[in-house]
Amino acid sequence: MKHYPAEFKADAVALYRSRPGATIKSVAADLGVNTETLRNWIRAADGRRPDTPIAIPYGIYDLGRDSGWVNVGTDRNTAAFAVESLRRWWTVQGCLDYPGVDRLLVTADSGGANSADSRLFKMGLAGLADEYGLIITVMHFPPGTSKWNKVEHRLFSRITHSLRGQPLTSYEVLLETISATRTSTGLTVAAALDENAYPTGRVLSRAERTSADRRVRRDDFHGEWNYTIVPQATDQHLSEGLYDESGPPVPAEATLLLTHPALTGLTRERFDELALKLEPCRQVLAEAQRQREGRDRRGRNPGFGILDHRHRILVALLRSRNTVTLTLMGKILGYDRNTLSYHATTSRPLLAFAGTDLTPALTPRTHPPRTLEALQHVIEHHDNNINSRSS
Repeated sequence: MKHYPAEFKADAVALYRSRPGATIKSVAADLGVNTETLRNWIRAADGRRPDTPIAIPYGIYDLGRDSGWVNVGTDRNTAAFAVESLRRWWTVQGCLDYPGVDRLLVTADSGGANSADSRLFKMGLAGLADEYGLIITVMHFPPGTSKWNKVEHRLFSRITHSLRGQPLTSYEVLLETISATRTSTGLTVAAALDENAYPTGRVLSRAERTSADRRVRRDDFHGEWNYTIVPQATDQHLSEGLYDESGPPVPAEATLLLTHPALTGLTRERFDELALKLEPCRQVLAEAQRQREGRDRRGRNPGFGILDHRHRILVALLRSRNTVTLTLMGKILGYDRNTLSYHATTSRPLLAFAGTDLTPALTPRTHPPRTLEALQHVIEHHDNNINSRSS
């Protein structure tokens, strides 16, 4: 168990008390501590006993309808509690407000019960998706940015104002006070009591962790925070599209430019033969990595875009030869520099399977061109040298 100095505990409690509209969960996420740990610090500072009845509000705010729904738990703030709150909201209100829909977008903090790293939260969402046939997309706020979450400013800040000066003598009083929250702009709030038990300390088996990872379809942009979970039946139909590793099409003129012999050190025919030769090697290495890490068919690609095999080899080759900067390659191919850097690094080991035939082509340049004009000048200079030799 991690130990915190008394000064840090006191500062954490003071920070929570200085933000009337904030929840314990949001403050704990900003500080990087467990929600229950911060709650116990606040209890100790208030002089309350650990066995004092508690109320844990989990709020859901509908941005379009300006309506809130609060599930008040009486046990622990766990991933199961977070998922159950979403389930209750959908059953009681969501399915009535949005009849016939098959998709649900959830924005949430990256810490606490609905942590972006929690497999338990993702497993619960997978069960919710299967139960109601919903395609659930989750977008987590990056760590330290929970203050941007609309649920804090438009829901909990109003609830805090309603609770101010109100003695909470029972759960009934708490629910009635929360449900009475209104604003001049039309905010309405409903609340329900959740007396279920949510024990902590559950440890997932390897099979459960693998199953949870396979249900998650991570987005190309920061997949560690943004992902989609589809129902089992839909998953079978969408799997091919979701596992498609071809990526967005690259303009033919961009490929023609970057495969010039002046840049690759190979004729275009030899480069195509090289890409074809390395394709089985890529599949073997990728499958071995997935088996070793227990991942699904898509493999490990946290937060980076997808690139087809031929252009992965091209980027790795150009990067090894240092004939084009990654920034310029990104502009030509229409990809982010970080995406190309990721694929160049992961695909570079494949070049070793090409044998000694590729050794002369891997001689790096000292000063690669950084602009399109400079790149075209290099190509023209190469072509002029070839023409002068032939004449």
